[in-house]
Amino acid sequence: MAELLDSIGDGFMAFDLDWRVTYCNRNAEAHYGLRREDAVGKLAWDLPELGADSDMRDFLERAMTGRIEVEAEAQSELRPGMWFHLRAFPLDEGLGVTFRDVTERRERARREREQAARLELALATSGFGDWRWDMATDVTDMSVRAAEIVGLEPGPTMTWVQMLEHVHPDDREPARLAVVRALREDVPYEIEYRITRPTDGALRWIRIRARVQRDDNGQVVGMLGVLMDITEAKVEDAQIRADRARLAESEARFRDMADSAPSPVWVTNARGALEFANRALQELAGLPLSELTGDAWIQLMHPDDRERVAQTRIDARVSGNLNAWEARFLIGGEWRWLRTASRPRFDEAGEFQGYVGLAMDITDARLAEERQRLLINELNHRVKNTLATIQSLARQTLREGVSMVDARERLTERLLALSTAHNVLTRENWESADIANIAREAVRPYDDPPGARIAIDGPPARLAPNVALAISMALHELATNAQKYGSLSVVGGRVSLRWSLNPQHDALRLEWRETGGPPVTAPVSTGFGSRLLSGLTGELGAPAAVDYARSGLVCRLRAPIT
Repeated sequence: MAELLDSIGDGFMAFDLDWRVTYCNRNAEAHYGLRREDAVGKLAWDLPELGADSDMRDFLERAMTGRIEVEAEAQSELRPGMWFHLRAFPLDEGLGVTFRDVTERRERARREREQAARLELALATSGFGDWRWDMATDVTDMSVRAAEIVGLEPGPTMTWVQMLEHVHPDDREPARLAVVRALREDVPYEIEYRITRPTDGALRWIRIRARVQRDDNGQVVGMLGVLMDITEAKVEDAQIRADRARLAESEARFRDMADSAPSPVWVTNARGALEFANRALQELAGLPLSELTGDAWIQLMHPDDRERVAQTRIDARVSGNLNAWEARFLIGGEWRWLRTASRPRFDEAGEFQGYVGLAMDITDARLAEERQRLLINELNHRVKNTLATIQSLARQTLREGVSMVDARERLTERLLALSTAHNVLTRENWESADIANIAREAVRPYDDPPGARIAIDGPPARLAPNVALAISMALHELATNAQKYGSLSVVGGRVSLRWSLNPQHDALRLEWRETGGPPVTAPVSTGFGSRLLSGLTGELGAPAAVDYARSGLVCRLRAPIT
């Protein structure tokens, strides 16, 4: 369980009902600059890292006192600029707390708000004002520019029915029918009509363009649109030319903005052929615009993805909805995954004109997801294997016919030996382990610190995880027996632990030799250690060879190396 808690991305701490720390994982240690062994057992408020944070204390005490789960987001007292999502929840014997770094998410939300503000500014600069109508409340929410055009206060001000009262009587019914048709047929609409502004009573022509908004379940929730004042355009032909000039300027501005965008942007015609590709798309493809327009870009797509993408594009053109798909493209001599999303364009008559869209290189994200799936599968496999090993240790220990006290002690020692091998493998990312590290860690508790009694020697070699665990457990049992009955049970006894590689360097030969101990006799019955040594065939490919020589026990093992 400790390894699982250490492997999660969140920080985790647990306290008992008296506010004593009962556990903290590695992320919590790293964040608070604690050591687990120093923190466990101490009062939370005696730790400077926690006791100095009054807000954190209030947060935790609210959860502990009320025995309820509480959540909050707060800035880190230890790391300025970092934000964390905190969750405290009651446990049977106290309180658990998790915290997760949400700095990036908050920053992303800030950027999205900033982008929305820039969009509103861009709309206002081009003469448009944006608005949104909420069907549930029948309230229209207008931007500052839109409110200025129609003579209202910005924000949620009027219902749609109230807005219609300011529309010219001759235009009121066409305006109403345009909205009804858009909602019924789910089509964008554009309409021009006259309004009487409430602020000054002036009669103004406005042009409105809008589309239906839907929620994640596809239900209509309202409309989103833009409007502009076209009074002058209706009065003078010169103003019409000015409008055209503004439109041309807006298009140029769009091209400039698109070329400045960090993500690929493109525009297609109604047939799906590429008409415009911004600089980012050209740089991503490594081709000039002339070699991307039309249908030439399709040739860069992986052949296995073309039919699927073609059908997606056909369906989107028929429905006029969002066009989104993922496919592989040959970029820089390698296949890269791109995710695209585009929205339909319509002319003044409501005719479909094509799409304007964005693309994103998601190759690294897909690879990361695949790696994550592999890691989860590997973790599940290792946990199952570890539990099976622990189950076997417990069953074999309890079969030895010893008292519960002795059984508990032996089982604890064997689990610690297993844990020691796990620690070595964890440091090596569970890919392989050095035989010298495995050997030293396995016999360390049995060696005499004033003067080493176990001599370890052998060339460098790496073992697969399952082999390393088997060797570690075998050495633990040999050292335990040597301490109880063999050479390590008397003063002056020694152990020689040596290994060598065979000529093909695909396996090592390991020898455990005891000297200077009491005379050795073969055991009458088979204990756990003997069964363990004789059962190593599955992991090592061959059983251990044990020689109960009178001068000292000798055990020889053969193991494959990576």
